[in-house]
Formats: sequence, C-alpha cells, structure tokens
Amino acid sequence: MMWGEGFERIEKIVDQIVNRIVRDISREVPRIVEATISPIKTAVEIVAGYRRPYSEVYSTDDEVTVVIEMPGASKETIEINVNEDYVNIHAKFSEELLNQAPRYSIFKSKGYRLSVTLPVKIEEKDARAIYKDGVLVIKAPVKKPKGVSIKVE
Repeated sequence: MMWGEGFERIEKIVDQIVNRIVRDISREVPRIVEATISPIKTAVEIVAGYRRPYSEVYSTDDEVTVVIEMPGASKETIEINVNEDYVNIHAKFSEELLNQAPRYSIFKSKGYRLSVTLPVKIEEKDARAIYKDGVLVIKAPVKKPKGVSIKVE
C-alpha cells in the first residue's frame, strides 16, 4: 500500500465518523446543531491544504443527488470518483480567479476535496454531474436489489 492510499483511507474513515456524528446530533437536537457545528466547520474547513466544501445529499426511492458548493473551482480540474457507496471530489481553483484575487484567504488552500458517503447504493456507471455557477450537482440512480427466482422442490 502506498503512503497516499493509507492517508486517503484514514481521511475517508474520519469523514464517515464525522458525518455519522453530525447525522446523529441533527436527529436529536435540530435547533442546536447550526450553533454548535458552525464554529467546528470553520475550524476543520481546511484539511491537508484543501478546503472541505459544503455539501448536501438528497435521496429518493429512485435517485441520489449530491449538491456541493465549490465557488471559484475550475470546471476543467474537477475530478469525480464514484463508487456504489461514496463519491470523492477533488478540484483546483480557476487560474484566472487566482490571478485576480491572490490575497483572499480562500485561495491560500490548494482547492477543494471531499468524500461523501451515500445513504444507499447507486448505479455508478449511470452517474452524471453538472457544474454551474459554483455548484456541482451529481445525480445517480439508486441500485435496485437483484435476485434470482428459485424453484421449490
């Protein structure tokens, strides 16, 4: 195993734990969550030189939608890796924007990086993505359970 793979696994595990904790807290005390999580989001916003963009996941019986806010990202540098269980996103800032506003704190990081655990399994081969006005939207159909019929003897 390469060093980078080990760190990616650790980052994925940490992301899963944090996401699970946030989900549990959200169910128990919805009115307190924003006041509690807001300072924490700011503190962990930059991880390993990358900003963690705000994201939301929506799921219906037929489709999963992941919405990610990535203002200033260059469409050409967005890399999306989809698995039936998660989505990994990596993007760099637009060179034009970096040249126009190099002093802004957002550009002190390398770009965006995020791993999202999906609530249900998806058909990754049918996933599609659109990036417009700083928002990345990824949609994929929910994987339908497959089975076989058996005869009763």
